[in-house]
Order: sequence, then structure tokens, then C-alpha cells
Amino acid sequence: MLKHIFIIIAVSTLLCFLALTAYIAQPPDRGRLADVAQIVRSNDGQIINLRLTKSGYWREKASLEQIDPKLIEVLIAYEDQRFWSHHGVDPMAVMRASYDFVRTGTISSGASTLTMQTVRLTDPSLAKRNITTKLRQMLAAVRLDAHWTKKEILEAYFTLAPYGGNIEGINAATEAWLQKGPEHLTLNEVALLVALPQSPEKRRPDRFPN
Repeated sequence: MLKHIFIIIAVSTLLCFLALTAYIAQPPDRGRLADVAQIVRSNDGQIINLRLTKSGYWREKASLEQIDPKLIEVLIAYEDQRFWSHHGVDPMAVMRASYDFVRTGTISSGASTLTMQTVRLTDPSLAKRNITTKLRQMLAAVRLDAHWTKKEILEAYFTLAPYGGNIEGINAATEAWLQKGPEHLTLNEVALLVALPQSPEKRRPDRFPN
């Protein structure tokens, strides 16, 4: 009986490993990244014509070369300090969050990396707050990290991050709230742009200017 149990466990483990390997090997779907607004700008950067996405969002493709380095540095320092070294999921953050949950019985710290946030933004079905969805989100993040560079992941985040209302992405956010591009930002503006996606409706500058 023990021999049969061992064989069942070994075969099950092998099948799970093969299934995970096959899943990670599949290129990720671009999801909402495929739908961006159509923008026509003048030579000095002024918007001449703006056509929203099919779902009504002002969303432009972001490029790291056009984003102030201070914003990238502060975002990573605040949201995901080991972004450059982990592979989509930060094991240390997962262990810390799990320990806090076991100790207190409540979720007091998150383990979400920027890669996990990006797959959630790309696929809204991964945004639900439950353990099953969180595991799916982690697998999707590992797969994304296996196929995309860190630069591509950050650009996807800066394309999809919510900044209040129908404003998504750093280009639309700086244009709407700061009347400028994302190339040159003050530290106050950087702080606003890092904080907004965490709670975009409660921190909208037009509704809560103070």
C-alpha cells in the first residue's frame, strides 16, 4: 500500500510539474494592453485629437525613456524593492505576509510585486481578493517574467496603472492632473503618481485637492 501511495504521489507531482512548465512556456496574452487610445499631438506635444479606447479609457502606451527616472526609482523602492532580482514573485515578501497572517489572523502586509500588479491590470479576472486568485496571479507573474524583460513589465505597468476615473497610464495621468508630460517631475509630483494607483478614486486630485 505504501508503495502504491508513493507511486501516486510521485506521478501526481510529475504531472503537476509538467502542467506548470507547459503553462509558463506559453506566451502571455497582452490583454488590455492591446487596446490603447488614439492620440494626435502637435510638434510641441499639445493634444490635437483624442479618441478613447473601446471601453472608454484614456490610455497611452508608455516608454521608460520618456519617464522621469525619479518616478521609476521611487515606485520600485515603495512597491517592490527586489523587482530587479526576483522572477515575478518575491519569496521573502510571500513568507513575511504569510507569517503576519498566521500570527494575527488578518492580512496586514501584502506580497504583491509590480509584476503581479501588472498581470492583474492586464487581466481583470485576476483582481479578485481570494487565495485561489492570488495563486493564479502568482503563476501568471512567473510566466510574464519568463517571457518579458523587466523594462517591458514596467512599461506595461505604466501603461495600465489606474489614476482615477477613466485615466490610465502615466502619460494620461501627467497630462490630466499636471498638464505636462512624464519626462520631468518634481518629488511632490512623483509622490502623487506613486500613491494614486493604490486608491485612485479616493485620491483623485479633482475631487480631493487638499
